[in-house]
Amino acid sequence: MSDVGSQPIDLRLKLLDKFDAIYFDLDGVLYRGLSAVDGAAEAVRNILEAGCGVAFVTNNASRTPDEVASHLMELGIPAKASEVITSSQVAVEILQQYVQPGERVFVVGGDGVEQALTAVGYVASRDSHGCVAVVQGFGPAVSWRDLAQASYLIQGGATWIATNLDSTFPTASGIAPGNGSLVDAVRNAVGRDPDGVGGKPDRSMIDRTMAAVPGDRPLLVGDRYDTDIAAGIAVGIPTMLVLSGVTQILDVWSASLRADYLCESVQGLIHTYVDSTISGEDYVCGGARATFVALDMCVRSTGGTWLERLRAADSLKWDMVTEFGLDAFTQGRITLDLGVL
Repeated sequence: MSDVGSQPIDLRLKLLDKFDAIYFDLDGVLYRGLSAVDGAAEAVRNILEAGCGVAFVTNNASRTPDEVASHLMELGIPAKASEVITSSQVAVEILQQYVQPGERVFVVGGDGVEQALTAVGYVASRDSHGCVAVVQGFGPAVSWRDLAQASYLIQGGATWIATNLDSTFPTASGIAPGNGSLVDAVRNAVGRDPDGVGGKPDRSMIDRTMAAVPGDRPLLVGDRYDTDIAAGIAVGIPTMLVLSGVTQILDVWSASLRADYLCESVQGLIHTYVDSTISGEDYVCGGARATFVALDMCVRSTGGTWLERLRAADSLKWDMVTEFGLDAFTQGRITLDLGVL
């Protein structure tokens, strides 16, 4: 399905040249599980060589910034722990609004949650006895017993902070349940929502990132509309959606949010970006043209590459929202035809 990989790099017109700081989500953007997304290491190296700042912004709370940076380095992606912002760090900042450091906090999740708590003076505990708060994040070893103990504490009045609400996350084997699914399990048991949530789309996570790696022209790159793109919109910075993770082509069509740039992967940053332009009642992008076929209630996009067809169709969709309403697309009343992919 790849169109981008065969295109020559134009050093004058690379998308990255528009920006001076790029903030990357990780799962589904730079890697899937233990393996790098194709071309991710090359893309990040090109970005750094161009003098652009880089940060890594992850809702995955299972690992510490040092562990994340080490994993990236193993994949050939230059990274420092100081450039890694995790949802655990932000969740602990929120916890401080409710509970003073020094108190005992029950940890649900990986080492990233535990380190973030101890770094500011909390007593992080895997034993629920005496805990006045719960911080719930993802970890591959999280068990039913962990969720049950968290539920008992919350029912007894403990403060409950979730690191993030991603319902799924991409792995090398496929899409797996994320922390949001586990938070839902606890929510069902306790009958209420968390007192706070640390990860994207909450703007506090991007605010922390912009303080760590500042830029006058930042870009947020992610694979999810509900977290990554929503977070960029919340702080008013441009966003780029990649299709190497959770979001697939038909998800773009049904999305209720719009990314500024659509790319197959982060390789799109080091290639020419062909944008859409209006042409009469249609939109064109490179060799593609998107047309609304009223009889079929369908946007049909033809010519060019599949990615050009998608960009043209997405632009036409958002132009049509004023007349037809967003529900026409999110509920499938107006469909998408991209031809053969």
